[in-house]
Amino acid sequence: MTVALFDCRLPETVVQALDPVLRSGQLAAGPAVSALEERLSTYVGNRPVVAMSDMTQALAMALRLAGVMPGDEVVSLALNCMSSNSAIAMVGAVPVWVDVDADTASVDLIDLAACITERTRAVVVYHLAGYVGDLNAVRALCDNRAVPLIEDANAALGAQWQGCRTGTFGDYAVFSFYANRQINAIEGAALVCRDANTAAEAKTLRRFGIDTTRFRTPDGEIDPALDVPRIGVSASLTNVNATLAVLGMADLDERIERNRANVAYLSARLEGIPGTRLIAERDGSRGVFWVALLRTTVRAQLITDLKHAGVQCSKLHQRNDVYSGFGARPRPLPGTTLLEQEMLALPSGWWLSNNDLDQIVAIVSAGVETV
Repeated sequence: MTVALFDCRLPETVVQALDPVLRSGQLAAGPAVSALEERLSTYVGNRPVVAMSDMTQALAMALRLAGVMPGDEVVSLALNCMSSNSAIAMVGAVPVWVDVDADTASVDLIDLAACITERTRAVVVYHLAGYVGDLNAVRALCDNRAVPLIEDANAALGAQWQGCRTGTFGDYAVFSFYANRQINAIEGAALVCRDANTAAEAKTLRRFGIDTTRFRTPDGEIDPALDVPRIGVSASLTNVNATLAVLGMADLDERIERNRANVAYLSARLEGIPGTRLIAERDGSRGVFWVALLRTTVRAQLITDLKHAGVQCSKLHQRNDVYSGFGARPRPLPGTTLLEQEMLALPSGWWLSNNDLDQIVAIVSAGVETV
């Protein structure tokens, strides 16, 4: 029996609710897109939201709206997905790799301050695995340096810092609806914007730069008199994906609370096992735990034991500063190096039973004793 790290299955109730949409013929565009934007806007304190085709396009759009140009520098965590950092390359910018605090899996604030220079045009803060750092401190630092802040909350929808949800601290923020995220829409993303004007610009740019309200004449033909002054991309969210996302929001908070309860259970049971500990949340943080992050000095042994027993686990991220294609200068990143050596992602999602969690604890305990 497999204990899944991610459960990407769609509930039968969701499949049934999707059926009328699939039969309607409104597959690409439709009412679910605006419904999702409105619902998410309410969720993040009534900030304007723009639905996007995927998180990479959403991050690239955020960088573009923030004024990032080719050759500019963008601060970002090296310990991240390529789906995030590739957006920096897409707009022609160069990343400056910032370190992570290995004790809390959040951005190293001292190193972040050192990374921001007169060449910096944006700071992207990734909430690693749904863990959240001191976002007030990050916000204050960016304000003091007059640099836009982008929250890469692709795995952190519903997480909080001091009672405020992710997506409410940055000038822009991105959530992912990829199949293994908090909301499974198979694919998709949301871009939270700082104001209505930038949201309107994003909605135009996500569809080639076309003003869709004026693009066609009353008889349905393309209006030859309409100009497209700023060329955009093809990054609209489909009505099908948006429908899945809307349905997924119905029990979002309930599932997040189950994640938190599972991590609390794991933390209590794993306490005291030599050479291992779950990464602790900072005071004031309430993560959503895309996975539970374990630090262990015997990771290779535990990966072998867990996978042999059918428990899915992962190193999670390959540090991106090893990729020459970014053209970034190397920097010493001791926290990143430590987590790259010790970090192990364990299942913690709402689909797990206490028996599943007990199995994980038993295998970790036995693996440590073996070593």
